[in-house]
Amino acid sequence: MTATPDYKSTIRLPQTEFPMKGDLPLKEPKIIQNWEEKKIYQKMVAKNAGKKRFVLPDGPPYANGGIHLGHALNKTLKDVIIKYKNMRGLQTVFIPGWDCHGLPIEHKVLKDLQAKKITKTDQEILALCREEAQKWVGVQREDFRRLGILADWENPYLTMQPAYEAEEVREFARSFQKGLIYRGVKPVYWNWVLKTALADAEVEYHNHKSPSIYVKFPITDAATLKKLGNPSKPTNMVIWTTTPWTLPANTGIALHPELEYSVYDGGTENYVIAKGLKESVEKDTGLVLTEGFTFKGEDLELGKARHPWIDRDSIIVLGLHVSLDAGTGAVHTAPGHGADDFKVGLTYKLPILNPVDDAGLYTDEVPEYKGINIFKANPLIVEKLKESGHLLAHKEIEHSYPHCWRSKAPLIFRTTPQWFIGLDLEGSNIRAKTMKAIDGIKFVPQWGEARFRSMMENRPDWCLSRQRLWGVPIPVFTCNATNETLADFDVMMKVADVIEAEGGISAFTANDPTKFISAEAIENARKKSGNPQFGTQGFRHGRDILDVWFDSGVCHAAVQKKREGMGFPADLYLEGSDQHRGWFNTSLLSSMCTNGEAPFKALLTHGFTLDSQGRKMSKSLGNSVEPQEVSSKSGAEIIRLWTSYGDYGKDMSCGKAELDRVTETYRRIRNSMRYLLGATSDFDPAKDIVPYEKLTWVDKWALSRLASLHKEVTEAYDNYEFYKIYHALNIFFTVDLSATYMDVLKDRLYTWKHDGVPRRGSQTVLYYMADYLIRMMAPILSFLAEESYGYLKADPKAESVFLLDYPEVPAQWTNPEIAANFEEYLKVRGDVQKVLEGLRTEKVIGSSLEAKVIVHSEGELFKKLQNYADLREFLIVSDVELKNGPYKVEAVKASGEKCVRCWVYSTEISQDPKHPGICPKCVEALS
Repeated sequence: MTATPDYKSTIRLPQTEFPMKGDLPLKEPKIIQNWEEKKIYQKMVAKNAGKKRFVLPDGPPYANGGIHLGHALNKTLKDVIIKYKNMRGLQTVFIPGWDCHGLPIEHKVLKDLQAKKITKTDQEILALCREEAQKWVGVQREDFRRLGILADWENPYLTMQPAYEAEEVREFARSFQKGLIYRGVKPVYWNWVLKTALADAEVEYHNHKSPSIYVKFPITDAATLKKLGNPSKPTNMVIWTTTPWTLPANTGIALHPELEYSVYDGGTENYVIAKGLKESVEKDTGLVLTEGFTFKGEDLELGKARHPWIDRDSIIVLGLHVSLDAGTGAVHTAPGHGADDFKVGLTYKLPILNPVDDAGLYTDEVPEYKGINIFKANPLIVEKLKESGHLLAHKEIEHSYPHCWRSKAPLIFRTTPQWFIGLDLEGSNIRAKTMKAIDGIKFVPQWGEARFRSMMENRPDWCLSRQRLWGVPIPVFTCNATNETLADFDVMMKVADVIEAEGGISAFTANDPTKFISAEAIENARKKSGNPQFGTQGFRHGRDILDVWFDSGVCHAAVQKKREGMGFPADLYLEGSDQHRGWFNTSLLSSMCTNGEAPFKALLTHGFTLDSQGRKMSKSLGNSVEPQEVSSKSGAEIIRLWTSYGDYGKDMSCGKAELDRVTETYRRIRNSMRYLLGATSDFDPAKDIVPYEKLTWVDKWALSRLASLHKEVTEAYDNYEFYKIYHALNIFFTVDLSATYMDVLKDRLYTWKHDGVPRRGSQTVLYYMADYLIRMMAPILSFLAEESYGYLKADPKAESVFLLDYPEVPAQWTNPEIAANFEEYLKVRGDVQKVLEGLRTEKVIGSSLEAKVIVHSEGELFKKLQNYADLREFLIVSDVELKNGPYKVEAVKASGEKCVRCWVYSTEISQDPKHPGICPKCVEALS
């Protein structure tokens, strides 16, 4: 008896050195090193030299501390776009930027010096600040590199570079020359801890405990009492406030002209409050109020009440800002400490008092509280009102209150001289022009437009000046003789030139003012002043610096118009949703001032990063996900894939559950890529490619699915909908590839004639899939794409996947007829699998190859099944019988013997001594 040969060696299983295990923490740094040694970023950009550009400036992160998950999300989104656009043939540079000036760095330097009890000059402090910022630029740059971000890392833009600082001064000068910048006295947000003004973009709201008090302002003026019907009892205006510390600056009480008010009898005294707030006042004060004389707010205009303890009148004025939301409808008005108060104060020429210094301490204008912090004075003032009988009610409340977004200190409004960009100045009206410019901007997602419009419509004039040291100086000088300001365009441009030529902002104060100020400038300023003493005793440097938002906001001038490969306007700005009031806002305003147009064509906004429970990440909660830790333990690729996992248009959750889910998806994709590479190990694309016309139906169907995926992925890239790419790839790898196509092909790949057309045809498709998928996923899964490309057979072979073009699909792959037919074939296949599962449960069969399937069908389906030559292979059974009749699927045990090589059952098992025990297909394969 002839022994059965060992056919195991004839089975062509996938062979590849591409490892199953990712070992990302070890491999990724080597891939990054390879990119940098071979200058892949530079070659990627150079490949598209002379072609159309896509401009995406980097909104600069602040150079302070290591990066957090929000930074990783932001930079990875940009990186995905940069890589995709370059692969699509657009020259797209990525110049990373850093915001380097500002309070946190200066505060850190001064704190360190104070701890060491070291005194330094301003020039020395500036040098230390520059050193501190440069340190964190280096730290963050390495963190970003580790994420696989390709960029011009050796040539970033820093807002502290002399050329950038100089261009910022020039932008200020250009806006000044156009009459858009003015110096004015008005209330601004003031950080009393850091002793500087702040702009709206630097303010955030947190809960804060404040005293809530109702205060009587007695009415003793006969004319005012007459307007109130000459009440017989002592009568008071009643105000409500949560800032008792502002009462020393009170000079008015505002009523709404159209609201109805009444003189309420409260027992021993009368109280004037809005009728719509009677019940809430009764609830808060415990008073029982009986309505009396009624009038409209406008009837009491210019009436008088007496300040509770200071010997002066509080003038009754009218203001549309008064509402029935809370309080009494009579608003305590201190023009020195509030925006609405200031406006109404100007209208009525009320005294504008500001008895608080830059450290938040009362001045000698309030002798009894001089030198006391305003917040510490609150209980003292409450007690004083209580003792004098002017306090009607007092309790502590917790409410939303403005805080500095850097120092977290509660802010105050303080009227001080500052530099502003006027948004509604006659003749320029930057706000109106800006609102019109927004019409031409594309927003991704669309909801960003309404948010952005609202913030631009309602924002006040932009306060540009800060009372600090570490920043770009406002290029003005103060006359020693008259204390007036010299602000001259030519002088400003000279300051800019010196800053650029002499190493940065320190050159401003290092040089005597005479280096900058010409005789002509002095004469022009003297004429404007009208004071013959102007300039006679020389000048001193201005001490204010520019808002750091102006620093980053002029990126359009300092980077887009200056750096090679950039351009104006940019195609896209991409930042977090907080930048609607930050970088997006200030970039647009500064550009409208000097260019008259927006610096960007589109704005893409992403949400914040939250933990799995939807909570904000914080060190105190211990729920932060650090990108450095994820990279070192699991790989930066997991961060990159997570970036595309969720819809960034909303806040994105990240925790163990999300990272585990993304990691599982990564493994699935990696294993599929390993199979594709292994299944084409004996395939030479230079000579083994099978023409489309000779491919089997299942191969053509697979190409149609690849074409469909390509269309979906490409549209998602173009629309910046990266989460759709994640889910499209996941479904393709899981359903179309693993569960269907690769499942069907196993027999053909492993056991059919190795160089036969059917097997080579399937390998052709698998090769196309590997090639196309590598390039399609490269912008997101950059490390996996690069590693996979290293094992892909290609001639010529590029140095990197990022030096390849994004794939284009041949038109014939999009085969609607094949796609439509396979919808029905796949349904039949699904029904067959259910029936076979039943046979397995009944122990009739083990493997599906032990079964014969009988499919009953009629009409078009019957014809389609008849025409499918490879139906047995597609259903992965040993035999298929088709019967005409109502649709039904049956299965029985297959007849014949089991082929010892491929395990298919056949009635024609070979008895040939050369090939005993195998089916005709295997005989052909081995011949």
